Amino acid sequence: MNRGSGKVLYHAVSSYQLLEVLLHRRLFHPEEEATLLLPDFIVEKYPQWPRLQHRGFFDEVKLFPYLHIPHGEEAQVVAATQEACCSLELPPLEAFSKIYIAGAHFYFSLAVLDQGLPFSLFEDAAGALSHPQREAVILGEKFPQHAAIALKHGLFSGENPLIREVFCCGEAQTRPLSLPGQVWDFSVERALRVLPRGERGRLCRFFLPRPVRTKAQVVLLTQQFSNLGMLGEEQQRALYRSLAEGPLKGVPLLVKKHPDDPLDYQEVFPGAQIVSTPFPAELLPYFFRGRRPRQVWAFGSTALANLGESFQIVDLSRADGCPAPVM
Repeated sequence: MNRGSGKVLYHAVSSYQLLEVLLHRRLFHPEEEATLLLPDFIVEKYPQWPRLQHRGFFDEVKLFPYLHIPHGEEAQVVAATQEACCSLELPPLEAFSKIYIAGAHFYFSLAVLDQGLPFSLFEDAAGALSHPQREAVILGEKFPQHAAIALKHGLFSGENPLIREVFCCGEAQTRPLSLPGQVWDFSVERALRVLPRGERGRLCRFFLPRPVRTKAQVVLLTQQFSNLGMLGEEQQRALYRSLAEGPLKGVPLLVKKHPDDPLDYQEVFPGAQIVSTPFPAELLPYFFRGRRPRQVWAFGSTALANLGESFQIVDLSRADGCPAPVM
């Protein structure tokens, strides 16, 4: 795992991917000048994003103008993506000693591929590399052209020959990975544990200003089924209502919403503690002040792969007759 020298460039889209690159930069490139690209649509979820630069997590943070790149034929998308890169006034991409891309199925990767540059890939979510076709189908529900382009270039699977190394959660893979590049086991759970306590606290405070007290015995992680087009909103409410009226009835509960889940759960789980502030669920071990809940429940959340050392895990997707879509 070469720590490299000179300038390094990171790209991330989701909350989990942002956590991946924050940890990787601190552990492997703490001294190099590092630039981070985030999607322009992240400002609603994380309006505090400028603090990533102001507080020294990265030397420079820029918003990639994804909202201005229309979905269309590949040649048009590549041209628009190259134009978007130019608008950011970055150094030439070849000037970076290392390029790390999390969320590689997003269009920035096409600019890197178009220039024939090698890069390192972080998997989209824990275990995602084992299911590239499934990831493509989920994206294709809303953006079929986008999914087709990413699938063609091996950006879900990590099979593109320009991907020189892959960082993934080894324990979460359901099949052996045989890829052109070097595969590194990068556990967010372990990376958080090895950070000095002060640095870990600083990272957590970017997402959460202060810890939370709770009397809950169970944390329920929601999924974004409706946002992905896998269920209608009422279907998703009914899914979680079946838990409120069934196995979680009467259980002191904290509901931690997925960062991209738009639904309100106050009516579904009356009396539960609802946490709507977006943050990666992998930070839950450091989220509580005082006692913390014993268990984490979810319908197949990929976050479960990075919580097993701190909580008892209940993966509802493995229950017989589970009504939830497969993520």
